[in-house]
Amino acid sequence: MSDSEDNDTKTTAASAKKPAPAKLDFGVSSLVPEWKRMFSQDTLFTDISAGITVGCIAVPLSLAIALASGVPAEVGLVTAAVSGVAGGLMGGTTLAVTGPAAAISLLVVSAVEQHGLEALPIITLGCGALQVASGVSNLGVACKLVPVSVIAGFTTGVGTMILTGQLPKALGMAVPSGLNPIEVLSFVAQHTSQVNSSAAALAVGTSAAMFYLPKLHPKMPSALLAVGGATLATHTLGLDVTLLGSIPSGLEAFQIGIPSLPPMDAVPSLAATTLLIYAMCSAESLLSCAALEKMKKTPYKYNPDQELVGQGLANLTAGMFFGMPVTSVIARSSLNVRLGASTRLPALVQSGFVFSSVALFSQSISMIPMSALSGVLITTGIGMLNPAEFKHCYAVQKKDALPFAATFGGMLAFGLAEGIGIGCVSAVALHYSDKLNLEILKMSKMKYTTSTIPTEDIHFDISQHVNANTIPNRLPLYQLNGPINFISMFEIDRLMKEIQENIEKQEIEIGRVDPIVVDLDGVTTVEFTGVEELVNRLIEVGDHGKYPIQIIHCEDDAVRNAMDQCDPTHKLVRFSKTNPDEVEIHSENNPF
Repeated sequence: MSDSEDNDTKTTAASAKKPAPAKLDFGVSSLVPEWKRMFSQDTLFTDISAGITVGCIAVPLSLAIALASGVPAEVGLVTAAVSGVAGGLMGGTTLAVTGPAAAISLLVVSAVEQHGLEALPIITLGCGALQVASGVSNLGVACKLVPVSVIAGFTTGVGTMILTGQLPKALGMAVPSGLNPIEVLSFVAQHTSQVNSSAAALAVGTSAAMFYLPKLHPKMPSALLAVGGATLATHTLGLDVTLLGSIPSGLEAFQIGIPSLPPMDAVPSLAATTLLIYAMCSAESLLSCAALEKMKKTPYKYNPDQELVGQGLANLTAGMFFGMPVTSVIARSSLNVRLGASTRLPALVQSGFVFSSVALFSQSISMIPMSALSGVLITTGIGMLNPAEFKHCYAVQKKDALPFAATFGGMLAFGLAEGIGIGCVSAVALHYSDKLNLEILKMSKMKYTTSTIPTEDIHFDISQHVNANTIPNRLPLYQLNGPINFISMFEIDRLMKEIQENIEKQEIEIGRVDPIVVDLDGVTTVEFTGVEELVNRLIEVGDHGKYPIQIIHCEDDAVRNAMDQCDPTHKLVRFSKTNPDEVEIHSENNPF
């Protein structure tokens, strides 16, 4: 490498290490164009229609999640109404919808049981403050350190606990508090004579409607129709079932204020609960938005730091209205995409729909049978039992079944917080056992080095470039060495910042971006969480194909399989020695 090339490399690396500026304006300057797009005549009708449809889903789901969370029904509705505006306007993804989430409901139950309902707004405000601080400080990457296998185990555990918790309510039975899932099932089996057949029929009918109606038409508001049908049947047939009951009418439900501070001796326990909910809400939101970004490309690139700011402001708003913690909800967000939404307007419209439901139709809402809401939750719980994330994790690394099972089993045996802790410890232990057992593993963390590679050894489509004859003889090469896993997040983040600096430098100095090469020959082990982050960030930094990024040396079966799981459509061009189209790398600067 020449001195000038070496100096350029050092300059780029040094500039990549400069900390990103804090979002002191909460990212408003980057969001103004997004807000202007909401009023485009080309998308206005479709976006309003999508928002109303999502709102039709949000009302019954928010009621059901409040029920599962052990809080009054109006808390779920008020939270959905007020948080959706802040999350929609300030979030890091255009099409995301914010609101109460089933995956967090049992954390809320635990918090309410331990600290009381009066402490819930404090927890929500604390969660929001931590999220805003993380986003403003550009610490979004830190919230991705929870392994996907642990999150999948958590999702399955929550689904199982929702199912067992709602089964007695769906059957019209009263179950003693404090029972674990196995004890609940045993109680139900021993007291079948107490089953209310009308309640059971409503729950089964609601669940069946939610399952089959979307098959008739994917854009159908199945939850609203199912719950509405169950309510109509209840009052038409005079069924003897428990109703939701009265909720505050009109604007009385929307009480704003600052919750009273807890006693000092309760602060340590309350802080621990807040940190746990903050971590899981943040991880859930970032996972949802990353998945949403793959569904539909929008002019605004997904920004995890901005997403934390948006979710933090949403939680702060919810807390001021004495609400519960919220996340970016993948079910409502993906429906928003399927409905053809293009801007942030649907998130605001659905919030307005929920607000109107509370303000104008509280009496009608109070007539909903409780067993119908249990049917909604049972359907939701069933959908959480087999998360797609675990399938990908297991396909990449069979050993990921251990943290998954540890999380799931720990939650059922010891509790939510304990299960998550056991899962995270098992994932870290698995990582370090790989380090000890594999002789080839020289480092416990992924590292990368920067050099260049001869142009003739790279397989890019030269027709992509307007001025192809000006491509230099050597191209940037980033060599990855060591394991790629959830612990690699910060190194991946540094790598992406360096590549981004390189791209920006080329655009300014030579008016184009030459192909960038990532070499995986030095990778020793792979885990889904790390590889997915690497793939998503490379696609993002390459602006979804605008800038040519190629991955070489993918011949290892584990690496190739991981890439296939994380990038099934081959958005990133990759080559291996077993590919006849690849020329063997022979650069003196490439020791691999």
